[in-house]
Amino acid sequence: MASKIGIFETEAQATAAIQQLLQAGFTEGDIRVITKDKFHSRMLESDSGVHVDELRDLIETLHHDADGGLDNGAMRQSALAGASVIAVGTPYGGLSSAGAIPFATAAYLTASTLSVEDSSANRALSALDVEPNHLDRCREAVKAGRALVVVSTSDNKSLLEKDGGPDLSRLGNAEAVFRFNGAADILL
Repeated sequence: MASKIGIFETEAQATAAIQQLLQAGFTEGDIRVITKDKFHSRMLESDSGVHVDELRDLIETLHHDADGGLDNGAMRQSALAGASVIAVGTPYGGLSSAGAIPFATAAYLTASTLSVEDSSANRALSALDVEPNHLDRCREAVKAGRALVVVSTSDNKSLLEKDGGPDLSRLGNAEAVFRFNGAADILL
């Protein structure tokens, strides 16, 4: 399955692109829309009439399913935070550890949360058929509040495209719609 991804700065641009894609003959099944969270998806979903996947909800679902309903990452972080609170007043060789351990723990928690969140976001995006070579760019775009519009088709490359001619495929039409509607980036 081949796809093209349009990254849009605003919901209005993404909505216009989705409406033009539908007018050009693409179906709702050909189009996936991905945003950061409900705040970013509500207007887009109501204006375009197309379902919008929310990355934050997908990540939470992945965590819930993988942990059998328990978020072990959150439990581990709570345990570490609890340990830092206990250690805050513990003297160490005449010196108090009150200044060092909370900062070290906070740094660990921040780093582990980001890496776990990034890998979870990549898994969620992969489940939405985003190609592996586009995962990082798409993840960062969604985190920044941009909307992704993904068009996937089972079309093969046309004869003209193979021979260096213009792209007359359905995905070529999707790319033209993305460009016309001000996509900040288009991933092929």
